[in-house]
Amino acid sequence: MSAEVAADVANLADLCRRQVALRGEERAFVFLESGVVESATITYAELDRRARAIAVRLRELALPGSRALLCHPPGIEFVAAFLGCLYAGIIAVPAPSVRRATGDARHSRLIAIADDCRPALVLSTKDTIVSVHAILGDRPVTPLATDEVVDGDGEFQGVHESNEVAYLQYTSGTTGRPKGVVLTHAGVLHNLALIVRGGSRPDEDFGRVAPTVSWLPVFHDMGLIGGVLQPLYLGQLSVLMSAQSFARVPANWLRAISRYGAEIAAAPSLGYELCLRRVSDDQRDGLDLSRWRIAAISDEPLRAATIDRFAARFAPCGFRREAFFPSYGMAESTVLVSGGPLEGQPIVRPFDTNALERGRVARATSGAGARSLVGCGEPDPSLEVVIVDPETREPVGDDEVGEILVSGPSIGAGYWADPVGTERTFGAQVAGRKFLRTGNLGFLFEGQLFVTCRIPDLLDVDGRQLYPYDVEATAVGSHPSLRAACAVMDGEDVVVLAEVEHRYRATPRDEIRNAVAAAVQAEHGIVPGRVVLLSPGTLPLTTSGKLRRAACRTLMLGDKG
Repeated sequence: MSAEVAADVANLADLCRRQVALRGEERAFVFLESGVVESATITYAELDRRARAIAVRLRELALPGSRALLCHPPGIEFVAAFLGCLYAGIIAVPAPSVRRATGDARHSRLIAIADDCRPALVLSTKDTIVSVHAILGDRPVTPLATDEVVDGDGEFQGVHESNEVAYLQYTSGTTGRPKGVVLTHAGVLHNLALIVRGGSRPDEDFGRVAPTVSWLPVFHDMGLIGGVLQPLYLGQLSVLMSAQSFARVPANWLRAISRYGAEIAAAPSLGYELCLRRVSDDQRDGLDLSRWRIAAISDEPLRAATIDRFAARFAPCGFRREAFFPSYGMAESTVLVSGGPLEGQPIVRPFDTNALERGRVARATSGAGARSLVGCGEPDPSLEVVIVDPETREPVGDDEVGEILVSGPSIGAGYWADPVGTERTFGAQVAGRKFLRTGNLGFLFEGQLFVTCRIPDLLDVDGRQLYPYDVEATAVGSHPSLRAACAVMDGEDVVVLAEVEHRYRATPRDEIRNAVAAAVQAEHGIVPGRVVLLSPGTLPLTTSGKLRRAACRTLMLGDKG
C-alpha cells in the first residue's frame, strides 16, 4: 500500500481491511519462539477473519466505548485481539502480560492500569486468562480467552469516526504511576504517515516491502507502533519475538534481521548496548546486516558513543553507520516527534559544557570542555515545536535551552479520566494555542532538535545544571566492576547508585566507591555525597529500558548506608 492510499483511510480498522484487499494471502505477522523458531504465522486474510470473529464476541460482552485490557503473552494472538477491539469500537488497553497469579513484578503496574481505566473486559489466552483474572481480584471485569473464539464467516465491520478513541497507551512510568494517553484513530494515522515521511517508506528498488523485526513489548508505544501498526500501514511482514528472548540472547534479534532481510528495526539505546555487551564475535560471524536501512534509536538523550561503537562493531556484517535513525517522541505524541536524517550520517555536534550548565547553547570544538549531542531529527512540518522557559512558558532565544513543547495532529487527546493532569501536560498556552509539555529540555540548532535532559532529572548543584547521564557515564567508566549507574539529588548532595557485576564480589567496596568519587570530582567538579553500591539488576527500569528515577530516589532513601 502506498502512503497516498493509506492516507485516505478513515480509521485503523479500515486500514487493516484495505491491506486485506491488497495483500490477502501474504504473510502479515510471524512470531519467533525463543527468538529463533517460527512458531506462529498469519496472513492478512486470516488476521481479518480472526479480528472479525473476536469483534463479534466483544460486542456480545460489552458496549462500544468500553475498555478492554489486553494482557496476552508475546505472540500473534495479541494482534488479532487488538484489531478485534478496533473493529468492535472497544477501546483497547495494551497491558503487561503475566505468567502466574502471584509473585510477578508486573502485577502492580497491571492493577494500576485497571484501576485507572476501569475496563469492562480483560483479554488474554486460554493458558493465562485465569491468572490474569485472579490478579484483578474482585474488580468487575469479564474475562475472555481470545484464542478460544471460533473464526466465523460473518461480515462484521465497525463503523468509526476518525476522532473516536482507538486505544489508551499507558506511559512507562519514568516519573510515577502510569497514565493512559488517549489516542484517536485520526491521531494515530497521522503519526503513521509522519513516520513514512520521515523515511520508513521502502525504496522502489526493493520491489516489495521488506520485513521489519521487533522484540519490543507491544504494550509499549514503540513496540505497538513499530511492531504492529506501522507494518500494517506499509504492508510489511512483521517478525516478532519476545523481549525476554532478546534479553537472553541479543544475537537472535540480529540473526532475525539478517535471516529475513529486514530493512527497518528499532530499539532504545539499551537494545544496541546489550548487543555490544553480549553478542560474541562468533555470533557476529555470518550475519548480513547490509539490508538494514533504518536502525531507529531513541533515548533521552541519545549517546554518540553508542552509535559509534555499534557501527564499528558490526561494520564487518555490512552494517552502515548511515543506517542509524536518531529519533525523539513519547506516548503523549503517539510515538514520533522528530527523526533522521534518513540519508547521511547521524548529526552529532559538540557544545560548550559550561554554557549548557548555564542553560545556554554555544558550539565548541571537540575535546575538553565539550559535550557531544546527537540531533534527533527535524520535526515534521505538520507539528509545531517551540522551546520555552519551563516556568514562564515564554519562548526562549535561539541560544538558550528550554522545555520542548509540541503541537499537532499526532498529539494525544489527554490522559484518561484525569482532567487535572491533562490540563497540566497537554494545555500549555503559547500565543493563545495549546501545546504538549514534554517535560524535556532541549533546543533547535541547524534545524535539528537536540534533547538534553528531563526536567525532573536535572542535578542542580550550586547553581549549575548538571545532566545526570554525564555523571552516570563517568561513574560507570571509573571502575571495571560497574555496569550501570543512576545519579539523583538528596537535598543539596548528588548521590550515585551503581550496580556491581557479580564477578567483582570480592573487590573491596571502598576501592570502588573511591574510584567513583574521584572520577566524578575530576570530570564534573563535584564530590558525591554518597556512592551506593547495588547488586546487578537492582536499578528499576521501565519497559523500554529507561531508569525509573522516582523509584531510584526511593531506593536511595532506603539505603542511607
